[in-house]
Amino acid sequence: MEILARHPRKGDCVIRDRAHTLGRVKVLVDYPDLGLLHRPEYLDELVDRRTGKPMSLDDKYGAEPPRTSTPALIPSWQTARQTLLALRLGQSTSQSVKDLSVGMVEVDKACRWALDRAATGQLSFLLLESPYGMGKSHALAHLKHLALARIMAVGTVVLDGVGISLCQPMSLLSGLAHAIVFPGERPDEGLPERLAQRVGIGLDITGGETLHRLLKDMNRELVDDPDKWERIEDYLSLDASSADLNRELGIKAPSLRALRREDRPRRCSTIIREWASACTVLGARNGLVVLLDEADVDYAQGGRTQNEKEQRTELFQAFRAIAEASPDTGGFARLVVALAITPGASEPDPVAELESTLGSHLRTVRLTELTKPEMSELGCRINSLYRAAYQLPDGNAAKMDETAAECLSLISEHAEGRNPRKFIRLLLEKLDVAHA
Repeated sequence: MEILARHPRKGDCVIRDRAHTLGRVKVLVDYPDLGLLHRPEYLDELVDRRTGKPMSLDDKYGAEPPRTSTPALIPSWQTARQTLLALRLGQSTSQSVKDLSVGMVEVDKACRWALDRAATGQLSFLLLESPYGMGKSHALAHLKHLALARIMAVGTVVLDGVGISLCQPMSLLSGLAHAIVFPGERPDEGLPERLAQRVGIGLDITGGETLHRLLKDMNRELVDDPDKWERIEDYLSLDASSADLNRELGIKAPSLRALRREDRPRRCSTIIREWASACTVLGARNGLVVLLDEADVDYAQGGRTQNEKEQRTELFQAFRAIAEASPDTGGFARLVVALAITPGASEPDPVAELESTLGSHLRTVRLTELTKPEMSELGCRINSLYRAAYQLPDGNAAKMDETAAECLSLISEHAEGRNPRKFIRLLLEKLDVAHA
């Protein structure tokens, strides 16, 4: 399937697959300009790229067989333009995070601390704290870059406080199921696709009991039928229940959902640990890194009941229980959970709450302003990226460096000081005007 569409906020996308849910249709889309693959979106949030009208899927869009041809190499100028588009949105692409990392010494140390612990089977937590625009999302991208280089899978979940929230632990599983990417040359194969390749082999040794019980007696015909395996994928993302699989496919799968509220935090943490273990035999031998971005949006969400807040606290307590358990009782976990948060998101202070709940298993990194030389270096790197994107001659370098210095002087006069995100946006605006 390949249907051109557009998301009003995220830009042009390509619909690759669809999954019917109760009441709404969910689709998996690629964002070529952002370098993102198989991101879940609801169909009614997308519009036709050519007409601007609501999207509709009909029978003529049948599922296509997997492509086996080698993807074309992206020209360096196109990669640079993708990076510039992401920067305008306050994000980093996987191709650019290394080249644009400035003043990341403390972040790098903390990331390596967590990854080193994960390599020994210890569950670790990272908390990246800073005011708006100081580089939290970039720090998460840096951690993702390091994790993929260490042969770890990475799943990114954006907490919106409504559909996906720490106060609703099971919603994390729904967001994470299709968000896990693996290292190597097959980025389009996520957790459900790789599990299909393990049917009949079993994952009980390293993959966890729940996934083993799902796959051990599964008929290969279910895997070869795209529609039937799609229901398995729905089950993994909690869009289908074990009862649905039993009724529709004749499979007796263990329940992922927890009926009682008090069971949900422990169930969520246990399944994520199992997924991390499964990753070790599905192409990411060193486990899983879960990135939770925009945690401050989640904490700041108004109208929380006391029960919902308790669910969030109990979720982290359940993760800590895994971290402190012995290996023979399920404590072994090649897993890192990282959160990005702006301080003061709610009362009591979420940073203090997380540090108290997670103890020595958590390391907090407080991102501060870059120094003036670091900001100047960042400006030079942005200028080099801009020249590569639009194939400008090197003779423009001196003038562009003057523009970067001017932007640095302007933002330094403001109360928020040297804010990297505002600096980058201002610099790109001036470069666009100068080279229109």
